[in-house]
Amino acid sequence: MNLKRWPIVILTVVALVASAVPASVTSAAAPGDAPAAQAADRAATLKIALGGPITAPDNLNLYAPGGNIGNGVHELAYEYLFYQNLQTGEFVPWLAESFSYNDDYTALTVKLRDGVTWSDGKPFTADDIVFTYGMLKANKTLLWADEATKAVASVDALDPLTARFNLTKSNPRFHLTREAFPGVGIWGGITIVPRHIWEGKDPAAFKNNPPIGTGAYKLKENTASAFTWERRDDWWGTKVFGVQPAPKEISFQYIGAETNIALALSNNDIDMPQIGALNLGSYLNVAQRNPNVRAWTGDAPYSWLDPCPRVLMVQNAHPPLDNPQVRWAISYAIDRNAIAALAYEGGTVPTWGMWPYYQALQPYFDAIQDLRSQYPTDAFDPEKSTALFTQAGVNPSSITLKYLVDAGSNEEMKVSQVLADQLRTAGFQVDVQPLQGGTLNDTILRGDYDIKLHSFCPGYIPANLELFHSKFYVPLGQPAPWYERNSFRYNNPNLDAIVDQMLTLPPGDEATMKSLYHDAMAIWFPDLPAIPVVQAPALVPFNSTYWKGFPSADNPWNMPVSWWATFNIVITGYPNPSGGWNGGLKSGQ
Repeated sequence: MNLKRWPIVILTVVALVASAVPASVTSAAAPGDAPAAQAADRAATLKIALGGPITAPDNLNLYAPGGNIGNGVHELAYEYLFYQNLQTGEFVPWLAESFSYNDDYTALTVKLRDGVTWSDGKPFTADDIVFTYGMLKANKTLLWADEATKAVASVDALDPLTARFNLTKSNPRFHLTREAFPGVGIWGGITIVPRHIWEGKDPAAFKNNPPIGTGAYKLKENTASAFTWERRDDWWGTKVFGVQPAPKEISFQYIGAETNIALALSNNDIDMPQIGALNLGSYLNVAQRNPNVRAWTGDAPYSWLDPCPRVLMVQNAHPPLDNPQVRWAISYAIDRNAIAALAYEGGTVPTWGMWPYYQALQPYFDAIQDLRSQYPTDAFDPEKSTALFTQAGVNPSSITLKYLVDAGSNEEMKVSQVLADQLRTAGFQVDVQPLQGGTLNDTILRGDYDIKLHSFCPGYIPANLELFHSKFYVPLGQPAPWYERNSFRYNNPNLDAIVDQMLTLPPGDEATMKSLYHDAMAIWFPDLPAIPVVQAPALVPFNSTYWKGFPSADNPWNMPVSWWATFNIVITGYPNPSGGWNGGLKSGQ
């Protein structure tokens, strides 16, 4: 089915009178201002529109629940030992130069980069790493503390530029675990904080305002409507790498409703909105008005694909859903193209699995092409669906599916309207139950559902298969570790054994990993414990009037997201392992 044939509902941005637009959106000079100076300031500032006001703007503690982690805190103020570029598969050294494991993978030694300093001029050393992990071990309520202490027994400073992580067990993939190691790929993770600032503070109450980080920017303003950061001329990276980030200032700002954001983007008053701030219809209207505004792709689906595909969790412990034939019958009854077109307005595409369609993962997808042909998990075939129900001895009209939906998710509510109708057409009775908060969490974890759409993260080949491991299995009624960590009660020892091998395989052995991946999917596809639906869309339009070099499908050198910690290397670029410098934003003026 051609998505372009589906009607796309376009939100027409209504004309706004000048008085309705916040002052931060307009570019008109105030009386007495020098227009040339104002234009120069605008051309030197990267402006990012937020989807809502900033809560607790004075709390910049990224380890305390309720503190601000984003809005530039983990993207600009702090940096990480390594960055994972999911788009290309590169593992980028940053605050560190290299790492090595011991023979049995029970210890990881990291060599730090010489010349790194905190924003107050103090040197960044291995003592800061030792302190951070000690703080997490001593304060179990802090974010990331549980995962970090489960993985790391202790950290030793062998010298100021060498840190050794002593692991709780053999773990050759520890450096890829952002919940336990400062190697960020998706969103954020373990962040090293300066010992000389945090020592003696209550880490749960300390507001960390302003933050002292190693990043290229320092805080200039933090209010409920804007976090503005100014470039540090003394940033260590300029001395070590010989580069300077192009924007003199970066502002994360809330400018009001979606219509304000659309108008500001059309008028070149902002450079990009964050995810969810602008829907597809509004974006298409803006792109028509301003040719410098474009999304990841120039045509549908427009969106960059977030690393968390949407998969329908099916409660394997509920008969007849415990029968793979029934799960396959449900899969064939789902028209994913219709869901993409209607629920997502054409902003995504169907998916056959639970991994994002990134170029770095394509070799793995190619390795199972024979299985994908044999098991078409993205196919819509009502006749096959009916035949499988008959073979299984199941009359869908005698079954009521309890379909849990997050009532606070506009996306899930839209999908449920389309998907529930499709399942009713297949003969099921469908009871859509919107829930929120603790009630939703408890219901999912106890397994009190038949189907539930959910994200499957983080997008790595072995990590997503691990979600199906029976080590996470608990009987119905007991809380599972997490939604996608087997709340759907799948249990296959044969798959467990292969996943265990994958998790103990050093990352460099890609040939063996591909072979194990094929073996695992030869089990997963016939069982179909969860049903792939669509890729996860992230609409991230960018305005090139003032800034060039933003990642796109035409030049996918990095992930194009401004709310992840990796946004740092979108702004600056990073050293190419084979020489030279990859990417980075540049002035468009």
